Amino acid sequence: MKRIILFFSLCIICGHSFAQSPTLQQKLYYTCKVWGFVKYYHSNVSTCNVNWDSVLVSVLPAIENAANDSEFNDALDTMLAAAGTMALSTTYFPDTLPANLKFNRDWGWIDSSTSILRNDVQIQLDTIKNNFRPHAECWVENNTYTTSYIGDLIFPYDDTELNVNTYLSYPNENNRLLMFFKYWNVVRYFYPYTYVLDTPWDSTLNNYVLPIANVNNSYSLYLLYLKIATALNDVHVFGLTYSSEYQTLPGYFLPYIRLKYVDSQYVVVNSSVPGVNIGDAIISADGLTAVQWEDSLKPYYSSGNMSVFRRDVCIYMLGRQNNNAHVSLVVEDSTGTDHTVTATCINWYAIDPSFFQGYIYPADSLDTIKWTTLHCDIGYVNMGLLQDSEVNAMYNDLQNKSAIIFDLRNYPNGTAWDIANLIYPSSMQFSKLTTPDITYPGTYYWYYDSLGYNGNPIPYTGKVIILMNEETQSQAEFSCMILGAMPGAVKVGSQTSGADGNVSYWNLSQDLYAGFTTLGVFYPNGDSTQRIGIVPDTLVYPTKAGIRHGDDEVLDKALSIAGCNLYTNHLTIPATIVKVYPNPANDIVTVETKNLNTLTFTINITDITGRILLQKEIENSSKNIFTSFDIKPLAAGMYFVTVKAGAQQYVTKIVKE
Repeated sequence: MKRIILFFSLCIICGHSFAQSPTLQQKLYYTCKVWGFVKYYHSNVSTCNVNWDSVLVSVLPAIENAANDSEFNDALDTMLAAAGTMALSTTYFPDTLPANLKFNRDWGWIDSSTSILRNDVQIQLDTIKNNFRPHAECWVENNTYTTSYIGDLIFPYDDTELNVNTYLSYPNENNRLLMFFKYWNVVRYFYPYTYVLDTPWDSTLNNYVLPIANVNNSYSLYLLYLKIATALNDVHVFGLTYSSEYQTLPGYFLPYIRLKYVDSQYVVVNSSVPGVNIGDAIISADGLTAVQWEDSLKPYYSSGNMSVFRRDVCIYMLGRQNNNAHVSLVVEDSTGTDHTVTATCINWYAIDPSFFQGYIYPADSLDTIKWTTLHCDIGYVNMGLLQDSEVNAMYNDLQNKSAIIFDLRNYPNGTAWDIANLIYPSSMQFSKLTTPDITYPGTYYWYYDSLGYNGNPIPYTGKVIILMNEETQSQAEFSCMILGAMPGAVKVGSQTSGADGNVSYWNLSQDLYAGFTTLGVFYPNGDSTQRIGIVPDTLVYPTKAGIRHGDDEVLDKALSIAGCNLYTNHLTIPATIVKVYPNPANDIVTVETKNLNTLTFTINITDITGRILLQKEIENSSKNIFTSFDIKPLAAGMYFVTVKAGAQQYVTKIVKE
């Protein structure tokens, strides 16, 4: 029995000794949380009556050098004393917010049994918490859009206080920690999606606080911030986290090759590099397989889902750090044969922007068209080109069509709002948003978004069809929600990027930048869009064969849903009477008919917009036709052959390889 008592006594002593000697990681972890909490909740600090950044920098040496629990908490006492006396409230403040609006307001760490915070420190923090009342904060403001800044939230002191350039004047450890504490707490209190992270934000603090303290050069610091940003699982964050001194990994210099992830491979959709053809697959780049490139980029790339991640791997696996750099590619061609090609990289910004628009427009016939009428009298709108001033004219042209296809495989120009006001049959709610309450950091309120007018005299009565894919991001996703609220609307394509809502951004230093999505976006029924994206009603992925043939399979499906089946004789001449071959074709297309009851024939080859490219008028002494067209001058893509015989006609799709 004495031995058992001695054993437990030793365990208690050992446990007590461990608790009495917090690690540097523990000390910095709790200091970050205490400093951020006081920053936003203390009556003096939240109104900037105290230079809270300077307080942290001055107390950090004592925090880091504290040899035991008592010394650490003494240093926290010093920091809290610098905040001054918390104003005591004389009013009752009921906590009536539902859990889904206060998920960033976390107090568990203050009174946790595992906390290394001493009782007197906990009491001071509880006093701040219990006496806080919502009020205007100096650290954060809603944007009034009176300046050129277009971010949703403004961080006036966080954006300017750390006046260092990490590249030219590398900050010391205390200023690096200040930079990180600012970043972590801004996200902690104002990022609306902390509840859907793969790694809890507290764990990210714990994982990176020591690396930030110990990192010894500016480039390594930049890489650390890319990794920290990756933990936010938001492609907006990736785009807003960058350095003015260092290139985004692995570089801005690219060969004239555009890729798309198709059939589990990175497939060429555009190329000006000899030996690399549309429809080929990239097996490796500079000795790394496609999967190895994915693995190497994942730690530095913030994304909500694999669709948007692979969208950008299509660019970054080919990017290099230097102009005229060479990248060695192993390419699989249409026969399944591998061969090696060396491609030269040039500055991304020197490349024609249209080259990197992605595979959207068949035979380039829609790449400059804002709206048009396709075969079967179907309306088509390229949302990436349509301007707000043109919405009324577009609707005047298309409002009587049986269907309108809105192509959102691009980034639109804010036109969906005006379109909805024209086409909605009445006022309708299409989304609701969680908006940060800047007077009560860590909490949110619902904002309900509606468009349309009751009694609209000219609502659209046809079918609305929306095209979408991984290029559909942010405003494009919101536009999908707006147009998708139309009764009977059909969304066609594949998973979108899953990053919707306005963004906020700020300077970490003079050369490091950060930001995140600020608004939480939901459907009216409460379903979230973050990381999920807009879910298509009809799932369609492009195929390697379709890319090789210049076929837009997503648009094909949309036309079919609209009642325009381009694969069959949807008009009056039976398919058994007309043959068009070969299909696909490289150079010659033959049209053959049998037993038509007329001797006069007209044959057109048109693009998808109906523009006549080739035409023959034939007077024949028999009821049969056998004639050929040279299509070598046509670009690869999708075309239509129309045979007219008197009042009858036949239309079929062909593909030029």
